[in-house]
Amino acid sequence: MLMRCPIRVFCRMLAVFFVALAVTLSLPARATGPMDGAGAKSIYRVLVRTADETRRLLDGGWDVVEARGPDYLLIVGDAADAEALRRQGFIVTPEQSAGARFAPFTFYYSGYRTVFEHYQHLDAVAAAYPHLARVIDYGDSWRKTSNPADAHDLKAICITRLRPGDCALSPHTDKPRFLMIAAIHARELSTSEMAWRWIDYLVAGYGNDPDVTWLLDHQEMWVIPVANPDGRFIVETANLWQRKNANTTHCPSGAFGVDLNRNASFAWGGSGSSGYACDETYRGPAPASEPEQYHLEALMQQLFHDQRGPLITDTAPLTTSGVMLTLHSYSNLVLFPWGWVQCAYGSPCPPSLRAPNDAGLRALGFRMSYFNGYQTGQAPELLYWADGTTDDWAYGALGIPAYTFEIGPQSGACSAFHPDYACQDSLFWPQNRGAFVYAAKVARQPYALAHGPSALSLTLGVSGTLLTVAATIDDNTLGAAGIDRPAAQPISAAELYVDVPPWAGGVPIPMSAQDGSFDAASERVVGTLDIGSLNLGRQLVFVRGRDADGNWGPVTAMWLNQLTLPLVFR
Repeated sequence: MLMRCPIRVFCRMLAVFFVALAVTLSLPARATGPMDGAGAKSIYRVLVRTADETRRLLDGGWDVVEARGPDYLLIVGDAADAEALRRQGFIVTPEQSAGARFAPFTFYYSGYRTVFEHYQHLDAVAAAYPHLARVIDYGDSWRKTSNPADAHDLKAICITRLRPGDCALSPHTDKPRFLMIAAIHARELSTSEMAWRWIDYLVAGYGNDPDVTWLLDHQEMWVIPVANPDGRFIVETANLWQRKNANTTHCPSGAFGVDLNRNASFAWGGSGSSGYACDETYRGPAPASEPEQYHLEALMQQLFHDQRGPLITDTAPLTTSGVMLTLHSYSNLVLFPWGWVQCAYGSPCPPSLRAPNDAGLRALGFRMSYFNGYQTGQAPELLYWADGTTDDWAYGALGIPAYTFEIGPQSGACSAFHPDYACQDSLFWPQNRGAFVYAAKVARQPYALAHGPSALSLTLGVSGTLLTVAATIDDNTLGAAGIDRPAAQPISAAELYVDVPPWAGGVPIPMSAQDGSFDAASERVVGTLDIGSLNLGRQLVFVRGRDADGNWGPVTAMWLNQLTLPLVFR
């Protein structure tokens, strides 16, 4: 049976050891390797008809794309790679819907921001909003460890209404935390752009958007816009297809680097990664051997309590606090642990291969996919299995619900790792903004709140001296596509709060079903307030609902300005 704590300590010792042994090597002028060679890279479709064929492809070190079809996987490579796969018995055809359509210097700077610009953005936000934002340097990249003059810091930003002690690197806080991580894989450009927009949405929304306002009043939003800055710098300057970090120790020429999303120190070293240093899914010489991964795990241990026992079968409690979301591309998927287990693609994993908190993980996943329309399930159910991943580590080591979003469709101008920049605002951000907000809302107790209904479409009305608050309480706010979608429950109750939310000791005001009875999965509810009893000035009104199983969902807020009510509603 898997034990977590001994592995974690062992990993830390090994990580320090290997960093100390790292050799300072210069970055090649252009990154090349087995999957690059002399030919131009393309995306190829590889037929996988059995679990054994899938395993051979995943364990063979090929650059397998985070997208697939019902009977095929996609790889990045050149004509020589395609021929090598054919010699191994695979059926390989060019994938016409996606490919290397753009060269680095003609595409990257048409909109995508560099590492330098992302870090400038963090500093600019902290300077413009000193009451809301603080930049955290949480470690050094591999290249900075090897050559401090030629590399990057690892940076995050904490966004909250700052009080003394907030944004501290300690799990001992009364503010629940939501962590977003982008660009672990360097070439997945859209992920950092979503992090940029999330940061701006939060700081611009405080005091304007009611939900953003209460989120920053009561919780902390942490964002890492570029988790692999050395690799992203290579994408900007030398090789648009760079996936791994910049570690040249183990593969000095060719496809150097370690795949950071195979290097995590939970369930490391199994099937779904490669032990050969020049492969694109190279897991590294030891768990958390890479500074980027070592410091990322250390940061998460400082942000979140360890809320799960040491055994693989231990369940995190319903009171667990915190949510982690790591952004990848592409496939339009919401994935959650376990990712390292070998289930059959397209079918539900059996109970023995599901995470102990599967019901809560699946519920929150489907709640988020209600907003973006993505398919939801465990990674092997919808994509393929992989070991040593960030989301498996966050859940396995700490017990917090952890998710991977694969952003972007499998075809069209908005597909692949380098979609048209216009897709960021025309498609990806509108799709995912609501999912990000929902994940932040439930961070206080995600396993409990995700089982409850959503509060939608809040409105105000005035009749004489009474204020009417109306809302829709809906338990059917679950994505339509995926594996084992939870069943919606009838609504059983709703309540509103003025100024003080339920977790802070607010006084509940019951709301009633508009049609006279709570008996459906979606109910329009109403509650009343005496205008004369309200304080002067602007206040927040919070609404939440409960399902027939007794699960309360997260609150949704709206503004109430008592001074302007007669003007607005007369």
